[in-house]
Amino acid sequence: MFQPYLAEYRYYALFRDGHGMSDVGNSEGLYRSLGPYDEQKYVGRGVWQSSNGLSKSRDRDSYDDYREVSAVELERLERLADDMGSARVESRDGAQGGGYAVFRHEADVIDLRSAYAVVDELLPEHGFAVPLWPFERDELAAVVALLTARRRAEPVDGHHHFAVFDAFNDFVTLDRAHSLIRCPADGDGKWETFLHGDRWVPGTDPRSGHVLPVAHDEILRVKQLRENAETRYFEVQLGTNTRREVVRRTASGDEAVDDLGWRPTDVFERLRPDWQVEELGERGFRGVRYARVLLARSARFRGEPHSYQAFFSGQDDVYDFALVRFLARRLPNPYELEYELWTPDGWEYRADRLHGTPLPISEEEFHRLAELLRDTGRLRR
Repeated sequence: MFQPYLAEYRYYALFRDGHGMSDVGNSEGLYRSLGPYDEQKYVGRGVWQSSNGLSKSRDRDSYDDYREVSAVELERLERLADDMGSARVESRDGAQGGGYAVFRHEADVIDLRSAYAVVDELLPEHGFAVPLWPFERDELAAVVALLTARRRAEPVDGHHHFAVFDAFNDFVTLDRAHSLIRCPADGDGKWETFLHGDRWVPGTDPRSGHVLPVAHDEILRVKQLRENAETRYFEVQLGTNTRREVVRRTASGDEAVDDLGWRPTDVFERLRPDWQVEELGERGFRGVRYARVLLARSARFRGEPHSYQAFFSGQDDVYDFALVRFLARRLPNPYELEYELWTPDGWEYRADRLHGTPLPISEEEFHRLAELLRDTGRLRR
């Protein structure tokens, strides 16, 4: 359950065309990953390089496949790569401006992720170090923070606890955590999400999130941050069906998304054991809210004579019709996206892509917005 989020790395073998996967000797190579969107390929002699082999194998048109390897298979794949010849270590000539990666042993410098710290200035006790480029610093600092946390992770009150972040590089600043989750240390039980006080509610496996193991003092810190947050955002899955509520919590109470607005909700008072609660960061909430509104409106207006769309500059603008840029209607072509653009002089066919964020609208909303654009003369394409 929690093991993947405590292991320093997970190791995989990639197979071209998915052939011979029972024998790692048939694999294209050895890969390691810290979590979602992270992978490196082992090229021998202790050298790991950034790669996209695993991610490309998930493309729709790819026949490649991969699987996790055992400790014995890991050693074999490392030997095979080492025997193929000496790997080139990337030159760091001219690297500056990003501080330094500090190592405990000279042999470790071949792998930047073996660093135990990232510093701005070197001190006498920093025996082995290499300079960094500015673009390397934030990610490496996050890698060091994550690996250190995983090595030190211990159960607290019978649970492993994790802080959840929007981005990998946010690991360096605990205050950027937008959620606290936990699972039983004995592996017998489900994930839970921290709500307030001593209350934990049913949660979800964070398989697609950025999670950092946290110790006792850090747990208290994240709890305090969440309880003191001016606004908190949640997505509640109502059982095994697809029904969900997107909720924001403020000092005045809980509100659920209701089309382009909000309505009061008591969903946290009605929670059932099979419901799941995920606390979202502001960035994730904006995407989830827009997706929910888009899906609901698409379903509501399906079957109407015209597929009217209002276009805005961004997702956050769709909740304010005063910010509409232009109006269009989709033509009934099942194979291509074709639109007609509304103008005060009539409809204009557009074969090219319309730029902006679309929102399905009703016929009544279309006429109201067309009148607004006609009166203000601010049609923007």
